[in-house]
Parts: sequence; structure tokens; C-alpha cells
Amino acid sequence: MGFRLFSVLLLFLCPCLTSWANAYTVEDVVRIALERSPYVKEAVYRLEAKKYSEKKVSSRFFPKITFDYTYTHLKEEPYVKFHYDLDLPLPFTVKIPEKHKVGEHQSVKWGVQATWNLFTGFYLTSLREIERLGVKAEGFRKEMAKVEVAHWARAAYYGVLIAQRNLETAKEAVKQLEAHLKDAESFYKNGLVPYNDVLKAKVALASAIEKRTEAEKALETAWVSFNLLLRNEDVYRRHDLSFKLSFNVDRMLKDKDELYLLAMKNRPDVKAVMASVEAARFKVKAAKSRYYPWVTVFSRYEQSGDNLLANKNDYSNRENFALGVKVDFLIFDWFGRKYDVHRAKSGVLAAQQVLEQLKDRVRLEVQEAYSAVEVALKNIRTAKAALEQAKEDLRITKLQYSQQIVSSSDVIDSEAAYIRAKNNYNNALFSYHVSLSLLARACGLVDLKPLFDLKGE
Repeated sequence: MGFRLFSVLLLFLCPCLTSWANAYTVEDVVRIALERSPYVKEAVYRLEAKKYSEKKVSSRFFPKITFDYTYTHLKEEPYVKFHYDLDLPLPFTVKIPEKHKVGEHQSVKWGVQATWNLFTGFYLTSLREIERLGVKAEGFRKEMAKVEVAHWARAAYYGVLIAQRNLETAKEAVKQLEAHLKDAESFYKNGLVPYNDVLKAKVALASAIEKRTEAEKALETAWVSFNLLLRNEDVYRRHDLSFKLSFNVDRMLKDKDELYLLAMKNRPDVKAVMASVEAARFKVKAAKSRYYPWVTVFSRYEQSGDNLLANKNDYSNRENFALGVKVDFLIFDWFGRKYDVHRAKSGVLAAQQVLEQLKDRVRLEVQEAYSAVEVALKNIRTAKAALEQAKEDLRITKLQYSQQIVSSSDVIDSEAAYIRAKNNYNNALFSYHVSLSLLARACGLVDLKPLFDLKGE
């Protein structure tokens, strides 16, 4: 008997346990969004492209080897003319022209050349540092993309929760007004209330049904946004969400100034702009490289002949080897170098101003998000008290209506006030969690935990 009872309980509990096990937490949604988001993947690919660009610049420090092959076919065989003076006892010189063949109809020439930039006035080293800092900046942009996606994921999650709450409230409003309509019709049949009480109840019920329909569509849209963010094929699919809109009194938000310092330390986009400022300084050094001589070492091996392999040549050297040094020193270019240096220095100043603007924007974002959290906290307390008062007012008004002390309009007004108070409370909870997510984004955080000082455990 005991085994059978255990089997029956297990049969009923298994679906519930499975549903609980498959329920999404906020952390689950953030993790899946980070894995699947095209926004993050785009940042990853941009980082990879920048790394290849850095490798390309680094390759310029090594000798470059090239191969060239030239085939030429001439209509006539090449020759040279010579004039011979005949030594004859004549009062004038007799010249006899003579042609000498110097090649064939076809000629082939190929060679292998190695070129090495021995010194470029620190241009290549500056360029390599610029690319290295570019890789660093792209890495920070990738991290900022993760911060953005984490916020979008939390916002989508909370968006579904508030849409569910709004739909529940709308259904509750319809249910209450249906009950009120039945009471009004019953009282009207018994001659206790005029017919306009019934009409008012019907109008209020119709309005509530419209709002319920709007809430259903809003929930459907919220699920579409949620599934698109998670890259689910079925955008209308509905999932179990383990998190509920609530307020955790065990968490205390850190001080605003502390959070601002945290933002300056953690914001990836700030770090990216700092790297850009450093790269701009190396651009100045690269512009100054033209004040130095550029030294290039080269060597070349070549063959020339009249067959395809260029290994047959009866008229000149079949093969040859050359080794040389080239010095390129710009003497005067009508102050072009000077203007390039000034342009690069202006770029540094511009990048520094971009950094200052970003720091100001980060400070403002932290301030706005922190204020939004504080407002939401106050609204939660106010809305909760208002909800309790509206609930009690509705109970008293319904009791008074059953005793014919108040009219149908009073009941409808009390029910509307109760629904409005409930929506205000839910929206305050929603605003609190979204504002926390915005504050985490403003501080450059993927997780919310660093925002708080936890009490006890």
C-alpha cells in the first residue's frame, strides 16, 4: 500500500519537478544570450580581424620574397648595327654597315628577390603598436557588447514577467467586474437598483475585456522579444521562468560615488577609448618617421634566356645575382611632414576629448540609473501601501453595495483604483529590476552582484 501511494505521488510530482528543472533563471537567460547573440559574435569576428591586421603589420619586419616571370615574343629577331670604315686610298671614307644578331624571337626572364626594411625611422614599430592597441580596443568593445547583451537579456526577462503580471491583473479585473455585473443584474431584478447600474457594470466590463486583450498581445510580443534574443526558432514559444518580480530587503546598494569609481574601472568602452588615445600618440611617432632615412636591403637572383626555363642563352649572361642597399631620405617636401605631425598631434587631442566626453556620459548614466533605482524603491513602498489600502477599500465598498449604501459607480471606481494600484506596484517592481540592470550596464558589469553590499550571507 505504501509503495503504491509513493508511486502515485511520484507520478504527479515528476512533471512539476521537470518543469522546475527546466525553468529559466535570469542567469540562464543571460548566459544563453551571450552564447548566441549575433551582436557578441560580430564583436568576436571584429576582434579576430584586428588580430590578423596586427599579424600582417608584424610580418613587415621580416624580408619579403617575390618571384617574377616574364615571357616576350618579338616579331623580328633583335640585332645591332655596326659600321666599318674601309681603309682605301680614296679622298673620302667608305662605311660598310653590318648587322649582328643579339637574341631570338622569344625571350624569357625570371628572378627571385628578397627585400628587407632594415630601418624605417620607427614607422613599423609605431604601426605595430597602433595595431596592438587596436586589438586591445576591440577586445574591450567585445566585453562591452557582452555587457549590453546581458542588460538586454535581463530586460527581456523582466518584460515577460511584467507582461504576465499585467495579464493576471487584467484577468482579475474582468473576473471582478463579471461578478459585479451579476450582482447588479440580481439587484435590478429584485428592484433594488436602477437599470443604469447594470449598464455601468456592462460598460466597465467591456473596457476590462479590451484591456485584457491588449495585455494578452503585450505578453505575446514580450515572448517574441525574449525568444529572438535567445535565437529560438519558435519565437512564440513560452517558457517557465523561475524568477518572480520581488524586492530583496537583504541587499543594500553600494554608495553612488563607489559605483562611479567602479564604472571608471570596469567600463570596457572607457578602456577602449583609452587605448585609442595611446594609439593616437603612436601615430605622432609614425608621422615623425619621415624625418629619418629609410634603409632597405635587397638581393636578387635572375635567369634570362630564349626558352621557357630561361636556361639557354647564347647572347648574354644566363644567370646573375645582385646584392644592394637602398637609402631613401626625404630632404624637402614643402612642409608635408610637418603638417602630418601636426595632424597626428591634433588627433591625440581629439581622442582625449572623446575620452573626457565618455567619462562624463558614464558619470551621467550612473547617476540616472542610481536615481531610477532610488525612485523605484520609494515607489515600491508607496505602491505597496496604496495597494493594501485599495484592496481594503474595495472590500468595504463591495460590502456597502450589497447593503445598498453605495452605488454601482462607487464599486466600479473602487475596482479601477484597486487594479490601478496593483499595476502601479507591479510596475514599480519592474522598474526596480530594470533600473538595477541599467545600473550594472552603466558600471560595465555583466552580473548584478558587485552592485550590492550583502547583509550577512
